[in-house]
Amino acid sequence: MARAGDGEQRSNRRRRQNLLQKRVDDDELEDFIKRARKAGYEEHRDFLDALISGEAGFDRRERHDLLRIKGELGKQGSNLNQLTFAVNAGRLTVMSADDRRVIDQARIAVETAAEQIRARLA
Repeated sequence: MARAGDGEQRSNRRRRQNLLQKRVDDDELEDFIKRARKAGYEEHRDFLDALISGEAGFDRRERHDLLRIKGELGKQGSNLNQLTFAVNAGRLTVMSADDRRVIDQARIAVETAAEQIRARLA
């Protein structure tokens, strides 16, 4: 252990001079604690340490991609709704039962994928 005046280098812990602070309200703290537990940390302070050290992080690129995919799914869902409306209104009369089944399955798949992305983003 280095002692005062011995000329030896101090540990990194003793040389820390910078302080990171952020004030949060009760809801923000509760959300952070939930995210810490979801990431596998018992204590939210350990999660904060991991964020600072780079051991844990926010994958902004993944979130951005999921938001883009969610937007595209919304467009596809809108197209399917327009197609379904046209069928139900009688404007599109040449459709087989298979065509209707495929449209319904596509609508369900879009809704399911959108729900999964919403859950992942939460």
